[in-house]
Amino acid sequence: MGSEGELEGFYRFVGNERVTLEEVTRPHRQATVERLRREPEALVLHDTTDFHFRGEAARAGLGPINVTDQGFLGHFALAISADGQRRALGVLGVETWTRQDPGPTRLRRGGLPYVQCRALPSEAERWPRLVDAVIAEVGAATSLIHVMDSEADDYRLLSCLVEKGQRWVVRFRYDRMLATELLPPDAPRKTRAFVARREVVCRRTVTLAKRRAGTRRPQRRTLPREQREAQLEFRSARVVLPRPAHCAEGAPTLTVNVVAVTETGAPPEVEPVAWLLVTSEPIDSEEEILRVVDYYRARWVIEEYFKALKTGCAFEKRQLESGEALRRALGIFIPIAWQLLRLRGLCRHAPAAPAEQLLTTVQVEVLRRDRRCHVAAQPTVREAFLAIARLGGHLRSNGEPGWQVLGRGYVELLTLEAGFRLALTPGCDQ
Repeated sequence: MGSEGELEGFYRFVGNERVTLEEVTRPHRQATVERLRREPEALVLHDTTDFHFRGEAARAGLGPINVTDQGFLGHFALAISADGQRRALGVLGVETWTRQDPGPTRLRRGGLPYVQCRALPSEAERWPRLVDAVIAEVGAATSLIHVMDSEADDYRLLSCLVEKGQRWVVRFRYDRMLATELLPPDAPRKTRAFVARREVVCRRTVTLAKRRAGTRRPQRRTLPREQREAQLEFRSARVVLPRPAHCAEGAPTLTVNVVAVTETGAPPEVEPVAWLLVTSEPIDSEEEILRVVDYYRARWVIEEYFKALKTGCAFEKRQLESGEALRRALGIFIPIAWQLLRLRGLCRHAPAAPAEQLLTTVQVEVLRRDRRCHVAAQPTVREAFLAIARLGGHLRSNGEPGWQVLGRGYVELLTLEAGFRLALTPGCDQ
């Protein structure tokens, strides 16, 4: 905030009980739908992240995150283009919640009957809820393809997607049983072994990015790794999934397409790639199979969005004293993080495009006039990207700008833009 008065206004805004995350983000969601109308189809990336807030004093409205931190979780739906450029189009929905201590798992271990544990609200219900919210928000604006990681491997979610006629790609977490009555006598009963018997449709060499250790409990599928070249094989099959025992009677079997991605010749000390992707998309040709895999690989963009939100916007460093105030502040930062992600993405895919494709006319003029930026009269996206990073303290000798300096620079640009507009307002010097 530029002054004590503006800072006080911000505190009053996020402390106002009539302000909600839903209403704060509504204009951004509506603008996202308008951008989607210009796309023949788009990917909607669904994922969950946790927000940690350190400090010894407890804050109302937050729950336990780990041994030392308190915070809340957020489930997001981020729209990106499906044309291979992965242009960030905006956030279509977000749901937040806090975990209670003890949770259902600990209650069951403490002796609570299983039937009562099953009756407690499940976090898995957030996946179909956000799908419904996205469908209601977008309507017939464009064709959506929902992309989700293995945490979304839930029969009820898959059934919901099929029932609502949605397009989707979900990574299997479990090696699911198949409908045995429809299989030949000698066929494997589980999905992975069944697909493994199919012929290799195609092969591809890809670069696997380096992965650092995460903040959550480590799992085999999320272990840290160094960057390497991987040789991948692709197989596909159409299978029928039976109704699990915990689903209600009358739930239908699901006929789905499966694409298996398997790494060959992986070093012995690393966990090889082994994806089972279940999808509604066709898999009749090599091109269609590779398209399904590329849809899933685009899921990583939402991880970059979370970095823009946490590091670029420094959201987890906010000192607001209640969970509700933090949620309202999150609504302010959601479109800012999207703009940072959009800036970085466009710089990679169209660095020579005019900066006006990304910034307002006033923002471009501010960069031209600021002596720290050193931009041309008609700057490109790349020049504007580096100029914004310089406003945040980036040094060219340090390599590519990170989220932190980019976030600081963008906040500085917004401040300069506000001052520039104020200077042009008649009577502002009185």
